[in-house]
Amino acid sequence: MTGAEKEYGTALYQLSREENQVEEIREGLATACQVLGDAPEYVKLLQNPALPKEARLELLDEAFRQAVPGFVLNFLKILCEKSALGILPGCQKAFLELYYEERNILPVTATSAQPLSEAQREALTERLEKATGKSILLTEQVDKALLGGMKVEYAGKELDGSVAGRMERLRRILLDERA
Repeated sequence: MTGAEKEYGTALYQLSREENQVEEIREGLATACQVLGDAPEYVKLLQNPALPKEARLELLDEAFRQAVPGFVLNFLKILCEKSALGILPGCQKAFLELYYEERNILPVTATSAQPLSEAQREALTERLEKATGKSILLTEQVDKALLGGMKVEYAGKELDGSVAGRMERLRRILLDERA
């Protein structure tokens, strides 16, 4: 995350707290990121300096007026004026880091070769909550290349209990012994 993304995301989070609109702004920011992420050509148009600034801002207004809170729309307009809509995902990340920290939530990504069963999901969540003392926000991914087992990522850590990970560690050990 760049300094600008962190600065803008933090400012938006602080504003949302001051205005008691944290949830509304978080949801509006997610909507804006989703819409703009799905429409890269639209973002390119909004960043085109050949199009007058007023026209670009009007396009944003038409697209988002009914979809997001006013603070989010104004935030998008500020980024648009600075030709910085590309940093929106990073701003959202900075916003969410503060949101999760304040609520003692830990985002966790679990990647497994097969979808987790409900029992596995509950056991993983419970174990992580005990280990970290935080509420777990679990995101699941499936990657058949893992062959079996699971990788768990959170707070910059990666715990690799996958079959593919174990095989890779074994390969490295065997290569080191030959040298």
